[in-house]
Amino acid sequence: MNKILIYLILIVFTGSSLAEELLIVHTNDFHGHIAEQKDYAGAARIAAFVQELRANHPLVLFVDAGDAITGTPVSSLFEGEPIFDVMNAMGYDVGLLGNHEFDYGADKITRFREIAKFPLLGATAFDSQGQVLSDSPFIIIERGTLKIGIIGILTDTTPLLITPHGNKNLTFKSPAEVLKQLIPAIRPKVDFLMVLSHTGFTEDIALAKQFQEIDLFVGGHSHTFNKHPVNTGRNRVVQADHYGRHLGLVKINIDPERGLMEFTGDLLAADELPQPDANVLSLVESYESQVRDRVDTPIWKTDKRLSEEELQPILERILARYVNADLGFYNSGGIRDNIEAGIITIRKLWNIEPFGNTLVTLSMTGADYLVLLSQEPKLHHSAATIEPEKRYTIATSNFIAAHAIKAFGSSIQVQERDVLIRDVLIEHITKYGL
Repeated sequence: MNKILIYLILIVFTGSSLAEELLIVHTNDFHGHIAEQKDYAGAARIAAFVQELRANHPLVLFVDAGDAITGTPVSSLFEGEPIFDVMNAMGYDVGLLGNHEFDYGADKITRFREIAKFPLLGATAFDSQGQVLSDSPFIIIERGTLKIGIIGILTDTTPLLITPHGNKNLTFKSPAEVLKQLIPAIRPKVDFLMVLSHTGFTEDIALAKQFQEIDLFVGGHSHTFNKHPVNTGRNRVVQADHYGRHLGLVKINIDPERGLMEFTGDLLAADELPQPDANVLSLVESYESQVRDRVDTPIWKTDKRLSEEELQPILERILARYVNADLGFYNSGGIRDNIEAGIITIRKLWNIEPFGNTLVTLSMTGADYLVLLSQEPKLHHSAATIEPEKRYTIATSNFIAAHAIKAFGSSIQVQERDVLIRDVLIEHITKYGL
C-alpha cells in the first residue's frame, strides 16, 4: 500500500462513526498552471489524488475558489478556454468566478460557462441588466444523506482589478450584503453551508466572524498559504496557496440531528500527491504541445533568484528605457511570477506578464502619480523622489492607463506605443539581460 493511500485512510476513517464524513478538496488561484513544473503539482497529479480519494470514500466534494485562468502561455494564447476543459477532466464539482475570469471581458464568461461541465458560481457580480454573470448565485448538492449549500462570492473591489475594456456597466455588490440576503433562504434547507470566496484571506476571516450561520469559507484571491483551518467561532476558514503548489483537504463530521461534530484540514504539497493521471496528463500535453515551440526558447542565464518585489524596479527601468520616459511603472499585482537562478526562457516572461498588456506612456503631474502609487500594497520605491508640481512621462501598461483615465480624466495625456509589454521585456533581456 503506497504512502498516499495510507495517508488518505488515516484522514478518512478517523472520527465518529455516527456522523456523516464529508471530504472537501479545494484549490484556488490556479492561474492556468495545468502542467507540472517544479513545485506546481499540475492538473494530472491533483486529478489522481481526487480519484484515489473518491475510490476510498463516498462523500467527496472537489471545488475551486476562482482565478482558474491567466498566468501561463497555454491560458493566455487561448484566452483561458483550455483551463476549463482540463478542469472538466480533473472532476471538479463546483467552481467560482474570480476577478481574472473577467480578463477577456464579461462576455467571455458565457463561453467559460459553456465549456465547464460544473457550475461556476457568483452571487455578487451582475451584468448591465442586473443579471448574475455566473451560472447561479448558489447551489445545493447532495452527498449521501447530506444536503450541502454552496454560495459563491467575489470581491466588490473587482472593478479596480480588471480591465475596463469589455467590462463596462457591471455591478459588484458587497459580499456581506449578498450573504445577508441568501443565508436565511438557504440555511434551513441544508445540513452544511459553505461559501466559495474570492475576496482574500483577511476579508474571509471578517466575514466568517460576522456570519456564524456559515460552516466553512473556502477562499482565494490573496494566494494565502494556510496550513490548517482557522477557527472563527463555530465555523472555519481555509485557503490553499496558489498555482497548485498545495492542495487543500478538509474533513467534516456532520450529524444532521446534532450539527457539526468534528473539523480537520490540511494542505498537501505538490510532491505529496500521487503520480499523474494518464488521461488528464494526455489532455494537458495536447494543449502544451501547441505552445511549446513558441515559448520554450532560452534567452538569458542568471545566477540570482529574483522575487516579484525585486523584479518591479527592474521591469520599470526596462519600460522607461524602451520609450525614453522619465519613469516606468509596473504595478506589483501585474507581476505574476518570480525568476529562479538558471536559464530564463520566453515562457518565464509569459508567466510574469500573462495578460498581453500593451505599452503606453502617460504624461501626468507628480501629484497625480503619487495618487496612482498610493494604490500599491507597499510604499513604491520611487515615491520619495517624486516632485508633486513636476510633470513626468511614465511608461506603463494600457491596463494602468485605463484606470488612470477614469481617475484623472483630461489632466493626463496617454500615448499608445503599439507594442506588447511582454515583447519589450523579451527583447531587452535577450539583448542586455536583467
